[in-house]
Amino acid sequence: MRVRLDGKDHFINRLGRFDDPVARARALSISAEIWSDAHQGGLDPTLNRYRPLVDGKDLDLLEALRQLMEKKNQARVTHTYRTVLRFGCSIKSKQDVDFFIEWMEQRGLAASTQSTILSTIRSVQPKNKALHKVHVKVPHRCVHQEVLSKKEIQQVLEDLKSNEEWFYPCFFFWMSTGLRNSELIGLTWDAVRLDEGEVLISKTLKRDGTATHRRIWGSTKTGKSRVVPINPQVVEMLRQHRLRMQELAMNTKSGLVFITPRTHRHLYDSGLEHVWKRSLRRLGLPIRRLYSQRHTFLSHALALGNSPADLAAVAGHRTEQLLNTYAKPTGRVLLPNW
Repeated sequence: MRVRLDGKDHFINRLGRFDDPVARARALSISAEIWSDAHQGGLDPTLNRYRPLVDGKDLDLLEALRQLMEKKNQARVTHTYRTVLRFGCSIKSKQDVDFFIEWMEQRGLAASTQSTILSTIRSVQPKNKALHKVHVKVPHRCVHQEVLSKKEIQQVLEDLKSNEEWFYPCFFFWMSTGLRNSELIGLTWDAVRLDEGEVLISKTLKRDGTATHRRIWGSTKTGKSRVVPINPQVVEMLRQHRLRMQELAMNTKSGLVFITPRTHRHLYDSGLEHVWKRSLRRLGLPIRRLYSQRHTFLSHALALGNSPADLAAVAGHRTEQLLNTYAKPTGRVLLPNW
C-alpha cells in the first residue's frame, strides 16, 4: 500500500496480497483512517499508527529497537527490546501506552525502569504523540542515604575482613578510591604504581549490553585517562594482596587486580552486590546500592576539606557535577574556632 504525503511516497507493507479481498479491505480501511485523520488534524506523519501488527507484534518498532540495540550495545536498550517483544502488542495510541504501563506494573517493573523503557521507545519513534503525552512519575531517590558514616565504614570493612576475606581487598580499595564499577573491575596490575602511591585509570571492563555477565574492554566514561592517589594503608594492602595472588600463580604484572574466587576471572556487579548486601544485613545496616562506595568516598573526601576541583579530576567529573552529585552530609562538620 502506497500513501503520498507532502509529495513523498510512503509504503505500508505486510497487508497481504493484492488479489486477497481481505487484504484489499484492510487497505481501504487504513486509507479511510489516514484520510480522516489528515482532515481532522490528527494525522501521524510517521504512519506508525496505521501499520498493521503481525501476530500481534509491532515489527517496525521491534526492528528499530533491534537496530538501536546492535548499535549502542547498552543494557537499557536490550532490556527495552526484550520487554516490548514479551509485551507483544501495539504501543501506538494513548490507550496502548496506558495498557503497556499497566502491564509493566503488573510484572513488578520499578517506575524508574518503566520511565527508561518509554524513553528508549521514544528515541526510535520521536513522532509518536501518544508516547510523549504519557509520563511515569519516578519517586525521588534520597541520595543522602547512600553515604555511609565513618563508623559504618569501619564496621563494614571489619565484617568483610572477617567473613568475606577474598573480597575484603576489593571493597577496601573501592572505599578508598571511589572508582566506578567498570573501572574497579577492569583494574590491572600494570596500572598500579605502588611506589608512587597511585593508580592510572585509562580503561574499563564495561558490561556488554546483550549479556548480563559478559564484559568488554572500553575507555573511561569521559574517554580520558586520570591518576587516582592511594594512601599508605591501601598501598600496604595491595602489596599483601599481590603476594597472595602470586602464591596462586596469578598474573600480577598485567592481569586483573581483583578476580572471582572460583574461576579467577573478572568480577561482575551482581556477585559484588551479593557480598555487599550480605555484610550490611549481618551488621543490621540499611541496604544501600553498590554505587554507594563511590558516593561515600567522594562525600567524605569533600567533607575533609579537599579542593572540589582536585577531587573532580580524581573522580573523572566536572567540578559542578561533582558538587551537585556527591556533596552529601557525612557527619563531618568542622566548626570554626575563634
